[in-house]
Amino acid sequence: MNIIETLFLNSVFILFPLFSYFLFATSEHNLSARARNILFDFALYTSLYLILKCDTPHVAIRMMLLTVPLLIAYLKSKKLAIIIFSLCVGLYYVYSLKINPIYVIVEFLIYFIFIYILKRRNESKITIISVFTIIKIAFIIIEPYNFINSRLDMINEIFILSLSFYVTTHLICYFMDQSEKTMNLHMTLKELEHQKQLRDSLFKITHEIKNPIAVCKGYLDMFDTNNDNHVKKYIPIIKQEIERTLTLMEDFMMLTKLKVEKREMDISVLLQDVLEISSLTFQGRKIKFDCSLIDEEQYIEGDYNRLKQVFINIIKNAVEAIPYDKKGVIKFNVKTTSKSLVIIIADNGIGMTKEQLKKIGEPFFTTKKSGTGLGVKFSNEIIVAHEGHIEYKSKSNVGTRVTIFLPLKKSF
Repeated sequence: MNIIETLFLNSVFILFPLFSYFLFATSEHNLSARARNILFDFALYTSLYLILKCDTPHVAIRMMLLTVPLLIAYLKSKKLAIIIFSLCVGLYYVYSLKINPIYVIVEFLIYFIFIYILKRRNESKITIISVFTIIKIAFIIIEPYNFINSRLDMINEIFILSLSFYVTTHLICYFMDQSEKTMNLHMTLKELEHQKQLRDSLFKITHEIKNPIAVCKGYLDMFDTNNDNHVKKYIPIIKQEIERTLTLMEDFMMLTKLKVEKREMDISVLLQDVLEISSLTFQGRKIKFDCSLIDEEQYIEGDYNRLKQVFINIIKNAVEAIPYDKKGVIKFNVKTTSKSLVIIIADNGIGMTKEQLKKIGEPFFTTKKSGTGLGVKFSNEIIVAHEGHIEYKSKSNVGTRVTIFLPLKKSF
């Protein structure tokens, strides 16, 4: 294998793990800073390992390129990696290449001193790479164990080694900078999107609260305490609007302070309780309730009151989705799989369009005139806290089907 082939092969061993990291880091937008650091360190260690495993007769090339990961560690100020790489390369020089340990220690101390001074002076990466290259070439030339035979070979190899080391390191630094810029751009866009969502949420909260308060103010401006008709007509409306405001605030507070206290419980008891309470919402309505529960006891780890709140809220939504002049049907079915309890609540109400279904669960999105949209969001949060999930299927003018999955208590 000639010197060019050896250089190319070793360069591939260095660059491939790092390029793989750069591609992954720039494509994975949700990667945390800690995960990126771990993956980058792993790529550096992999590069060093591959060079060490590559058998080549051109010892000077290996001596040169082995220090590329070390230089990158210096540029990224990775203290632990600097120590590990220095030890690994130094031990390889001593035990494999039979270089004098004192000579090796001096070489690595000079790297540390010069790079420390250059960093303190805030020198550019190009300057640090250039100084590192010069130091490395100088040590290869004056190395007592002569790795390069003739003077002509020395001139040729030194030129090729310097160029390859310089290009390889610059390529890594270039892609390193580009990946950091890309990741910073993703983080900036993500932060802007988060701020936009926060502003939108605050606007919607303000808007939702402002409406009932404005109604109250309007009626109070017209209110005549001496007029009995005003008292009978306006007081219930004002009270209703105040209650709507309090409900909105209560729902919002629940979202921000969700607390679930799990205990072992029989889900059958809970569902019977839910059905008894929910039956009150059907009174005066043409709604048939088709119920199919499981007969045997089924235990889960859950918060009784929180889960009851979820089921009642979903049934209430199903009732409100059925027009008053329509014969409604609400199906409440419960079944079990090997690992999950499945509760299905389906209605034949007005349903939702595909666009509305995509927004289900978003705060303040609702298909009801007086709704806040927080009930669905709150229900989702409770089920997720129980390590379950909710699925919504709906079709406009056909109805909605809500499926709740809860994990069953493990039996030993």
